[in-house]
Amino acid sequence: MGISVPDAARIRRASHRDHHILHQLEVTHFGDDQFSRSQLRHLITRANATTYVLEMDGKIVGSAIMVWRKNSRIGRLYSILISNEVQGRGLGKLLLTKCEADAKKRGCTRVSLEVRADNRPAIALYLKYGYEIIDSLPGYYADGSNGLKMLKKLS
Repeated sequence: MGISVPDAARIRRASHRDHHILHQLEVTHFGDDQFSRSQLRHLITRANATTYVLEMDGKIVGSAIMVWRKNSRIGRLYSILISNEVQGRGLGKLLLTKCEADAKKRGCTRVSLEVRADNRPAIALYLKYGYEIIDSLPGYYADGSNGLKMLKKLS
């Protein structure tokens, strides 16, 4: 049967060399809400953040960014994306699990995130893994779309 996709996937911390590829993924998946190249470079190298890349066969097919606030026990999942060609294979769960493990190591008791209210697959993923909708965010995104704020208590 071959190797299952999650077994073939590898998660690592992003380096400054990755920001061009990450920007291409952002443009493809987030449209007007994408990070610029300079914003991604800042998140990878200078911000109080952790940026992960998900690789398969040496190609970056996903990413996740966690942002940390000093003196806060809440980690913020700032961005998570899986390339269209590999969606639906459990890779979002891998990145989500990695981010939550990182939050626990940093002493966080919760993880928060914002998601487009019309992004049903992402909302379903978050609900499945213990996130709760705690607020509605009217007009939150650049195109005027609504968002949802979600929170998970870490065990």
